[in-house]
Amino acid sequence: MSEATASSVAIGGYTLALFAFDIGFQIDLDAATPLVQTATRQRVLRARRPAPAWFDYSPPPLRVVVDGGPVAVGDVTTEAAAEVLIYDFGAALLTYRLPLPGRLDQLAGLSSELYEHAALESDARERVRRVMDAIRPAIERPHLADAVEDYAVFAVTEWTGGASPHDLLESNRAVLARAIEAEQITLSDEQVQRSMLGLMSYSTVDLVVIDWNAAVLFDAEPDDVISVLQHANIELLELRVLDLELDAILDHADETLATLARTRLWPSFASGRMLSRVASAQTDAAVMFEGVHNAIKLLGNQYLARLYHLAAARLDLGAWQASVQRKLEATESLYQKMSDATSTKRLEVLEWVIIVLIAVSILLPFTPAYG
Repeated sequence: MSEATASSVAIGGYTLALFAFDIGFQIDLDAATPLVQTATRQRVLRARRPAPAWFDYSPPPLRVVVDGGPVAVGDVTTEAAAEVLIYDFGAALLTYRLPLPGRLDQLAGLSSELYEHAALESDARERVRRVMDAIRPAIERPHLADAVEDYAVFAVTEWTGGASPHDLLESNRAVLARAIEAEQITLSDEQVQRSMLGLMSYSTVDLVVIDWNAAVLFDAEPDDVISVLQHANIELLELRVLDLELDAILDHADETLATLARTRLWPSFASGRMLSRVASAQTDAAVMFEGVHNAIKLLGNQYLARLYHLAAARLDLGAWQASVQRKLEATESLYQKMSDATSTKRLEVLEWVIIVLIAVSILLPFTPAYG
């Protein structure tokens, strides 16, 4: 089926526009729950794909519905209400729901409209800020970071023609590649092939195509797959925030060490504050890094775990994790060097004090006032 004939494939379902934000260091979800009236706890929804009992959030994020005006995205508008998931490690994920276009070949147009949609991102930030203000007493060190991670999910729950999702894929590779890449132009065969590497299915009646910018789901019950994609994007956002915070520490490493080296006498309180600041940032980064990884147990060989690993590969989470881990090690090395420099300075001062005391004890008996 060519792109021309793909226009005859009618589709039904919905579109989800995801926006992930970092709003603080940690959040007490139990304390936040009574602060918002619409709050519920969100668990991984299990459709027809079995998963172990431990395959779930720990603790489950807080789900809040935030009202507001609909936002126009091309020819369609979002629903007035949006869902916000609040995670204990300080992240919030806002999800807008939009209708799908009527035909398969129109997905690329909607995807292009959603890509870096300034009005939608601004509205999402404002709604998250409102939620943040409501639960501020439950947030440790509240701060809405500048970084944001957006993602689009096209959930096709029904389609015409009676073809299986795999048949639709084979006939419409170029159409789906343009949709997940948010491109209106015709892509090369090489790019289409590369965009279609993130494929997975559980049965003959479902299929997911995942890439860095968007995912297309052919599935009558996609809720569990959407939960996994939401978590992967939250993890990407938190890794980006961690990477930026560690960069800020390491960017001033030379200045910090030079300041310690210039200290001529006993290390001052400023030196202690610098050590404390680096140690605190390092600890915070390690705690957040572990919190994101332990939020959901994505282990094993079941379908949803393999789906997460596929999403992680397409979002390049491995490279971000390696970058954060490398910078954590560099920060540890920086802290050790600062600690060693401070200790060395103290030892030097103590040695001079001892020398002076010995000299005084030798000369004191020869002074007229001695005795």
